Amino acid sequence: MVYYLGCETDAPLTAPWSEMSAVFHVSEPRECELVVRRHLAFPCIRYLGAHTGCGCGFRRDYGGYIDANPDDPDEAAAAQSSHDALVAYLKALPPQQRPMQIYGCWSGDESRPPEHFRTCSISQLASSDFGFRERELITLAG
Repeated sequence: MVYYLGCETDAPLTAPWSEMSAVFHVSEPRECELVVRRHLAFPCIRYLGAHTGCGCGFRRDYGGYIDANPDDPDEAAAAQSSHDALVAYLKALPPQQRPMQIYGCWSGDESRPPEHFRTCSISQLASSDFGFRERELITLAG
C-alpha cells in the first residue's frame, strides 16, 4: 500500500527511509505517482511511508478487523509506532493546512478512483480501532 497526503501549503519532509532508519517518513512523490492529483486536488502532495518503506506498515482495516499483527509482537509494535508518528506529524501541521486528505491504494493504482470515503478528525485517526482501507479517500477535518 501507498499513502499520499494532500494539503494546502508546504508540508515538511522527513529524513528518507532506509533499512538503517526504518521509521515513519514523508517524501516527495515520484513523478509517476503524481497522477494521484486526480483525487487530491491540493497544491502540496506528500508520500507517507511507514517503517516498512511503503504504507504496508500502517494499520489496515480488513472488513472490521484491524490488522495489528498479533502473531508478531515486534511488527505490531513497529506498526503502532508508525501509526503514532503519522498522527503526530499531522497534528504538528499548522491549522491552515486543514482540511487535508489522505488517499491510499496499491502502488500503480494511483489513477484508480477511490472506492471508500471517510471524514474524520486526526484524533479519530489516532484511535486504536482506526485502520486504513484500500482505495480510500480520507478527509481530515479539525
